[in-house]
Amino acid sequence: MSEHHGMAKALRERQQAQASIHDRTFGRLFERNPIRLPTDLDRALDLLSDLADAMRDEASATGPADAGQTFFGQFVDHDVTLDVQSALGKTAAAVDIENQRTPTLDLDCVLGGGAEASPLLYSHHSHETAHYLLTGTHANPDDLARNPEGIACIGDPRNDENAFVAAVQNLMIRFHNVLLHRLRHDTDGMKAAKLKDESDHVAAARLLRWHYHWIILHEYLPAFVDDEVLERVVRRMERGRLPKGMRPRDAYIPAEFSVAAYRFGHGTVRSEYDIGTETVKLFANDGSMDGLPAFGPKTRTVDLAKFFGTRADPDRAQKARPVGPRIAAELYDLPFVGGGEDGPPAISFERARSLAHRNLIRDRFGFELASGQQAAAELGFTPLDRDEPTRRAGLDKIPLWYYCLQEGDHYGGKLGETGGTIVAGVICRLLRDDPRSLWHADGFAPLFARHGAFGMGDVVDLVNEAWGEIPFGEVLRSPRSTDFASLS
Repeated sequence: MSEHHGMAKALRERQQAQASIHDRTFGRLFERNPIRLPTDLDRALDLLSDLADAMRDEASATGPADAGQTFFGQFVDHDVTLDVQSALGKTAAAVDIENQRTPTLDLDCVLGGGAEASPLLYSHHSHETAHYLLTGTHANPDDLARNPEGIACIGDPRNDENAFVAAVQNLMIRFHNVLLHRLRHDTDGMKAAKLKDESDHVAAARLLRWHYHWIILHEYLPAFVDDEVLERVVRRMERGRLPKGMRPRDAYIPAEFSVAAYRFGHGTVRSEYDIGTETVKLFANDGSMDGLPAFGPKTRTVDLAKFFGTRADPDRAQKARPVGPRIAAELYDLPFVGGGEDGPPAISFERARSLAHRNLIRDRFGFELASGQQAAAELGFTPLDRDEPTRRAGLDKIPLWYYCLQEGDHYGGKLGETGGTIVAGVICRLLRDDPRSLWHADGFAPLFARHGAFGMGDVVDLVNEAWGEIPFGEVLRSPRSTDFASLS
C-alpha cells in the first residue's frame, strides 16, 4: 500500500512533540490530604455544602479583568487539560488519570495536526485556499464551521460548549487565516517575520502560537495574578528555577492546578453579558445561554469588542467578576447537569447541579487535595487564617479551591501567593519546557503591537479590519448538508 508521505510526516512530528512531554498524567504537587474528621462522610459533605452555600452571590461585582479573559482562560485550559476518568465524589489517584490533551500550549485545539493530519479543519477547495482554516456556515458566517449535524469542526469539541469560548476559538481561527494571507501576499513586509526555509503556512502557525503565548504572559496572567507574585515566578523561571515547593519531577499539569487553583475562573463568571446587540442571561430555561445554545449552531454573533478592550474603544469592554470567594448565583443551578451521583458519599441532585458544590466535593472527596494552609506552607508562605464562612461551616482545613479564591480578597480581586504561584508556575513551566514556544524566541515582539502593547483586543481589531482582505472568505464556510447529499 502506498504511503501518503506528507500525512506520515505530519503525524510523526506530532507524535514526537507529544513524546517530549515526560508525564501525561495529572500527578500532585503536595501529599494527599484525606478527610479524617468527622468520620461520617455524609456529615463531612454537609460541612462542605455549608461553605458552598455561603459562597452564593446574588449581586453583581466588577473586578480588574476584562470579561473576555474568563473565556480566554477557559480556552487555555482546553488547550492543555482533559480529564475523562474521574467522577464526582469518587476518590481518584491523580497519578493514574491520564491527561487526554497534550500539556503544551500548542493550539492543537485550533490547528489540529496541520492540514495533512487534521484535514477536516482546513479548506481543500483549491490550491489558493489550502492551509486556511474553515470558519463560518452558510446560515451564519460568524459561527464556527460545522458538519451537517451541526457539530463544530474544531480541534476540541469543548470549545463549542458556550457562545463565548466559541467566539474566542473562532477569533483565533480567523487570526491564523489573516496571518497566512498576509504572509502569502507579503503585506507590510510580513515575509520578513519568517524563519529560514519556513513555508508560509508553517510560519502562520508559529506566529499564531507566539502571539497566543505573548497574550498569556503579558495580558492574561497579569489580569488575574497579583503583579508581585507573577514577577517572582517569572524571575525564578528565567533563572532556570521553579517556584519554591515545585519540583522538576512534578507532573506538568498537577491536580492542585487543574482541580483547584485554575478553577478560579468560575468566580469571575458574570450573571449576564452584553453581547453587543443585547444583554443575555448566563443560562436560559433550556440550558442554552439565552438563545446562544451550547454545542450547536449559533444564530447570533458575540461582539468580542464588548469582552476585550480594543484600541478603538478601550473602555467599551465589560469587566469580569473579581477573583474572590463569591460565585454568581446562576452557577448553582447548572442546566446541563443531569442529576445526583452515587456515593459514598451520596450527592444530591441539587448539590450536583451547583458548580461551587462540585468544586469543593471534587477537591476534598475526589482528589483529597492538600488544604490551602498546607499548600501555602509548602510554597513558603504564611497561611491565611480561616475567614468567616469557613469558621461558620466548622472547617479547620480550608479546601484549596476556596483558599485560592479567599486570597483574592487580600489581593485586589486577583490570585495571591498560593493560587497565583500555582497558576503562573504551571503555565510558565509549560512555555519554558517547550523549545518551540515564545519563551525561547529572543527579541520577538508582536507584529501588530503599538508602543509595545498587544492583547486580545488588538486581535479583535486586526481581524475585524483585515478579514475583508481575504477574497474567498465564503469558500471557507462549511458546506450545507445539501452540498454533502449531492456528493452521494
